[in-house]
Amino acid sequence: MIFSKFKWNESSLLELTKPKKAYIYYRTTRLNLLTGFPEVYHLDLFLKHLDEMKVQDKVDHPTVFHFYYEMGLILKGLGHTVDENAPIAIELEYEKKSFKKIPKSRLKNIHLKSLERPSWTEYKEAFNRIQEHLLNGNCYQVNLTYPFEFMTEEALDPRDICDFFFSRKGVGSYGHATFLGDEMILSNSPECLFQYNKNEIKTMPIKGTVQIGKSWKKEWQQMLGDAKEEGELNMITDLLKNDLNKLESPRAKVLKARSPLVVPGLLHQCSLLSVKLDSPISLLKTMESLFPGGSITGAPKKRVMEIIQEVECYSRGIYTGSTLLCLGERKIANINIRTATLSIGEKQWRYGAGGGITLLSKAPSEYQEMEAKVASFLTLLKTPGY
Repeated sequence: MIFSKFKWNESSLLELTKPKKAYIYYRTTRLNLLTGFPEVYHLDLFLKHLDEMKVQDKVDHPTVFHFYYEMGLILKGLGHTVDENAPIAIELEYEKKSFKKIPKSRLKNIHLKSLERPSWTEYKEAFNRIQEHLLNGNCYQVNLTYPFEFMTEEALDPRDICDFFFSRKGVGSYGHATFLGDEMILSNSPECLFQYNKNEIKTMPIKGTVQIGKSWKKEWQQMLGDAKEEGELNMITDLLKNDLNKLESPRAKVLKARSPLVVPGLLHQCSLLSVKLDSPISLLKTMESLFPGGSITGAPKKRVMEIIQEVECYSRGIYTGSTLLCLGERKIANINIRTATLSIGEKQWRYGAGGGITLLSKAPSEYQEMEAKVASFLTLLKTPGY
């Protein structure tokens, strides 16, 4: 059983079923998920496939790509840091699409038991190493993240997980789920990598996080007066403007410089940028220009990706990668923050969280922000204690 589901609006879901094609791509092979057999297939062929697809093209069948963060390393010339057997991307082409009402759930909550999480000592050591890079002028901002491991008490039906997840208020604008037979991707992402519609590409980077109570307006006024938060967003907005200008130079525009974005228990700030396209642009060129997202790497992008590989010492995988939905002429790509990968049979969940580090950052507050992002996801799942 393979399916994908996307939040469409506040009252409905897009459900994709009956896959025509389903592959996981690696460096020299791809796994056919419909047959279960590996096939010889070099990554260059996959990149050629993406180069032949234009963002302006209309797809005949709904297609979903899950791009792992490690693909971004390859696109940025850092493939030597990626394990040879690491998955790079998933491609799913579906025969059937349907729009359904938000489901009712048989589950009342999802009880997750914590298995592993970064210690304060571990985090502070990594934070200090990043501060050294910042002080030496190697970068301006670095996104530091960690994996959090959880386990359910019993194996849950993936359809029940989806029904519960999508029934919750506060699911992110780019919330989605894909089930691949045992593995599941479950994302509550509020962040857009890019959207294409009518010869225009838009992107919406998010930087800055504070916890909120019943009302967020007081916290928003405090955030507006915070020089660190403003500086973080400005840096990433400039980075994204430059990324867009690689598609159509120098045409990118900042539509909104600083706006609030409210998600369960948290307030973010975001900006909105766009660029008009005069000529066909390949999906590969779009990904080379924009992926991975600047908000989950830092600035300058390639250098901080090298620093991230040095400091984090784990594979991000789907987390901070991107999920792209191709539906007719529309192309909608998120950034997979607030995202978990699940092994249904082993009952294990892996969730990533982190935040941007600058010279103005303080380790205790950054650690608390990371914990708040974990708590936001657990609150959505109504995990006991949150």
